Amino acid sequence: MIVLRDEVRQLEGLRGELHKVFPAYITHIRFPRYKNMAPGARIDLDFPVTALVGANGSGKTSVLNALYGAPMRQSTGEFWFSTKVDPIEEGEGSPNRFIYGHYNSGHKQIVETRKARVRKFRNGRDDPNYWEPTKEAPGDDMIVPTIPAGKAIHGRSKDRWNPVNRPVLYINFRKELSAFDKYFYFGKDPAAGSGAADTAKQKDGKATSSRRILTKMDQVRRDAGLLAKVIAANDTSETYRNRKIATENRLLTAEELKIVSFILGRDYAEARWIRHRLFKGDGGVSIIFKTEHGRYSEAFAGSGEVAVTSCVLQIMRAKKGTLVLLDEPEVSLHPGAQERLLAFLAQTARRMQIQVVFSTHSPHFIAALPDEAIKSFFQMPDGSFSVIAATHPYAAFRRLGATGGGEVLVIVEDRLAQGVVGQAISMIVDEAARKVFRVEFVSGGAASILNIRIPVFMDQADEMLVLLDGDQRKVDKVQDPDEIPVSKNGTLEKTIVDQVGATPSFLIDGGTGGGNAKQKIRARRKYLSWVCNNLDYIPTSCPEELVLRAANNMLEADAGNAQQCKARLQALASETLVREASSEETDNFGELLLGLNKANSPELVELASKLTSFLARIKP
Repeated sequence: MIVLRDEVRQLEGLRGELHKVFPAYITHIRFPRYKNMAPGARIDLDFPVTALVGANGSGKTSVLNALYGAPMRQSTGEFWFSTKVDPIEEGEGSPNRFIYGHYNSGHKQIVETRKARVRKFRNGRDDPNYWEPTKEAPGDDMIVPTIPAGKAIHGRSKDRWNPVNRPVLYINFRKELSAFDKYFYFGKDPAAGSGAADTAKQKDGKATSSRRILTKMDQVRRDAGLLAKVIAANDTSETYRNRKIATENRLLTAEELKIVSFILGRDYAEARWIRHRLFKGDGGVSIIFKTEHGRYSEAFAGSGEVAVTSCVLQIMRAKKGTLVLLDEPEVSLHPGAQERLLAFLAQTARRMQIQVVFSTHSPHFIAALPDEAIKSFFQMPDGSFSVIAATHPYAAFRRLGATGGGEVLVIVEDRLAQGVVGQAISMIVDEAARKVFRVEFVSGGAASILNIRIPVFMDQADEMLVLLDGDQRKVDKVQDPDEIPVSKNGTLEKTIVDQVGATPSFLIDGGTGGGNAKQKIRARRKYLSWVCNNLDYIPTSCPEELVLRAANNMLEADAGNAQQCKARLQALASETLVREASSEETDNFGELLLGLNKANSPELVELASKLTSFLARIKP
C-alpha cells in the first residue's frame, strides 16, 4: 500500500526547501553544554525523517528531550531535572543549553534560538529546572543580527529569536503499554501487604480470606466484566460506583484500521479503542481486535500491536507541522513491521508536513533512509558523545554491533589489485564504513569476470562492485540500456563487445536460431544495466602502475603500459630480494611499497572516492 522507497524518494526531492515546505522546521540543533554531549556537537536535520543511531547511553534520548523542549511553551525540564542522587552541574556562568536553527520569514534566513536552564520562581516556589529562551551569545558562535532601529520582525523579541511555535508529539515506545500489561506485569498485587486487614475464617480446617480479590488474576476477571459492559454499550456511558468507566470508546476508522493492518501485516476486520480507569485505577488503553478467526483483547495481543495502534492513532490525530519524536519505535516489532512503520512515517511527513526524529538500535529502521538522515553517535576520548553528520546504513549497522549482512563485496582481477583496494579502503575516514567492504580476487582475470562471473552476479545482488584494471576500459561510460530503443535490440551484442569488451555467456533456453531470442535481449539489457551500475576500473592501467607512481618509481616510458609496469615492479622486488622474485613475492612487495607511500598517491585517493561513491549509491 505504501512503498517506502517511493516515499523516501519524494522527500529527497525537497532538498534545500525543507524550511519552506515544513512549518517551523528545525534545521539543526547544537550543544555548547548539554548533558553528556561533546561541547559543540551539532546535528543537521537535512531530511524530514531523521534517525539517531548509537549505543545505549550515547545521548540519543537526551537529544530527543532537547528537541521536545525547543518549541514555544515546551520544556526539556520535564525529562531532565536535578535530584540529590543525580544533580545537574552548571559551569561558572555557563548553564546547560542548546541552540537550534529555524527559518524566519521576516528576516528571510535561518536564525538561531538559544534555550538555557535557569532558576526561576514560579507558582509560588523556586524552580531550578526551568528552560527559557535567552539572548544571543557570541561566545556560542551565535550571530547578533543588525536590525534597523524601529523595525519590528515577527518572531524577534528585543535581543533574541523566539522559539518556534509548533505542536510536539513525543512517544516513548518502551512505555506504550496496554492497560492489561501495565497492571499485570508492573502493577501492585492486590493481596500484597493486606495482612491482618483480611478477616480470617476457618473452612474445612484451613484459613480463608473474606476478600474476593486476592490476586491480579482476580482483579482482571472482575474488571473484564466491567470492560465487557463498556464494549457492549459502544460508548462511554457505563459507570461503576458513580464514576464513568471509560473516557474513550470507539472503533478505529477505516483509514486507521487500514494503516494498522498494513504495518502489522495483519488483516483486521475491526479494532476498538478504549481508554478506561480499570485495573486498580491505573487504567490506560485496551484494544479489542477482530479478525476472520475471532476476537481478542490486548491481554492476548502482542505488545507490538498495541504500540503500533497507539502510535498510528496519535500521529493521524496530530496537527499539520507537528514535531514528532519517537524513542525506539522498533520495540516489539518484527523487521517487516519496522520497515512498514517507517514507510507510514515518511508518507505522513510528506502529507502533513510533520518533522520526524527517532532514536533506534534497529538496522531495519534505517536501511532505506539516505545517508544524511542517519546521525551516528560515537564516544570521544573524554567519554562525551558527538555525532557523525551522515552515515551509510551499512556503516551504521557496524556501529550497532551487527556482524552479518550490510556488506559490499569488491571483486578484482588479482592478488595485488586486492591489496591496492585494501589500501584505498584504509584511507576512508569513517572506520565503520571501512568495515563494510570485503575484497576478493577471482581466478581467470578480466575475461572470466566479464564473460562468466557477471552473468551470475547480476542475478544475485546489487551490493557488489567489480573493479578491473584500467587497461580493460573501452569507453568512458557504458551506454545505459534504457537509452537504447527497442528498434536497436539487434545492436545490443555489439554494444557489449565494443563498450565492455565482453562476450558474456547467458543461460538461455535452446531452440532454433541458437536460443530464445527474447531471453537473449532481456539478458543483454540486464547485463548492460548491471555493468553501468556495478563495474568500474582502478585509475591506472594496472595495480602495479599505481604502486610505482605512489613510490615515485615510475618510468614515464612505461606509463599506461601494463606489461611494462608489471615487469618494472618485479625487477624492483627481485633487486630487493637479491634474487628473482616470484609472482606472489612481487605482489607482497608491491603492497608493502604502496603502504609506505600511500600518502603520496592521488590515484589511491581517487580509488577510495570510487568506493565511497558506490557505497552512497546503494541501499539495502
